[in-house]
Parts: sequence; structure tokens; C-alpha cells
Amino acid sequence: MVDPKRVVSYEDMLKVIHQPEKVIIDVRNPDEVNETGKIPSSINIPLHTVQDALTGMSDEEFRQQFQRNKPSSSDELIFYCRSGRRSTEALDKALKLGYANSKTYLGSWNDWSSRQK
Repeated sequence: MVDPKRVVSYEDMLKVIHQPEKVIIDVRNPDEVNETGKIPSSINIPLHTVQDALTGMSDEEFRQQFQRNKPSSSDELIFYCRSGRRSTEALDKALKLGYANSKTYLGSWNDWSSRQK
């Protein structure tokens, strides 16, 4: 069970896509993103690479790969996937790595895409 304080809703997501200081991370595999699209302003960091991207990449490497600054441990990270399972796993990883303001969009892509019709 995810702490309710760590969960963002669809309504929250509508706001954060316009807040460049928030880091929205899609943890699906690139082929899934290419097939379905993505939430505006999100970056794709597949679940199995989240830890390395957040701790192993230099600021410059991160900027080159994702076209944005590497988040600091105080930045708000919001993870999503297809249905919420992988985003919850990514949230756990980020919290363990010291990213204390991390959250998950439990509805994830399924919720987002069904409401964007």
C-alpha cells in the first residue's frame, strides 16, 4: 500500500505538466512509450535504469540524454507507468536513494489516456 501523501491524481497531473520544476518520469520501456505516447513534459527512464540515472549519471550525461537538468534530492519526482505497479516500484527506489519528495501517479498511463479523449 502506497502512502496517500505520495500519490498524485489526474487533476494534480494536469497542473504539474506546466510546472517545469517538477520532474515527471515515465518508467515504461521505450517501445511502450513509442506505441502509446506520453504525458506532456515527462521524460522516459525505464524502471530498470532509474537508479543508475539518478545516482550513476553525471549532471552533464543526464542533461544530454534527457534534455533537462538532473534532479536534486530535494526536487519533486513523479513516476508513472502503464497501470501504477512499476511507478510504485520506482517510487520506492527513489525514496531509498534520498529523493524525499518523490510521488507516484497510481492511475498512470491507463488513467491519463482514458481521460484525454
